[in-house]
Amino acid sequence: MDALSFEDRRASVVRLLSYGGLVPFVGGTALAWMAEGDGQAAVVREVVVYAVSILSFIGAIHWGRVLSGRDGETSGPAWLAWGVAPSLLGWGATLLPSGLTVPTLILSFLLAWAVDRSAAADGRYPRWFGTLRTRLTIVVCLTLAALIPLAA
Repeated sequence: MDALSFEDRRASVVRLLSYGGLVPFVGGTALAWMAEGDGQAAVVREVVVYAVSILSFIGAIHWGRVLSGRDGETSGPAWLAWGVAPSLLGWGATLLPSGLTVPTLILSFLLAWAVDRSAAADGRYPRWFGTLRTRLTIVVCLTLAALIPLAA
């Protein structure tokens, strides 16, 4: 018999995939600092595009929870509305002058983190998820902050 419960295995897979999702942030930021000229600008742009896609993913997890219908969610419409907010914030960040895009993405990730931590604290997600989101957000925000001097 497997010593790990289904919940433990699921949490392990989520953690593994989540930490793997940091590779484009960390690797992209390192590569941007090593590159020069147009290559540097291209790498910064690629990290920004990835950041926007991850913001969209973060919002979508709320849709998945509400649409699953398993938790008797009574505030579903509010969570569905919030679920589209991160993707709109990310898209809006790309429309700003280049010097404001990355700082706006950082603020968007921090807002999404605060909402997700609150949802985990309220029991909408497992507690370990809130801890994971904190760790991921720290790395994402630090790597994006390291791009600010290159993105202006």
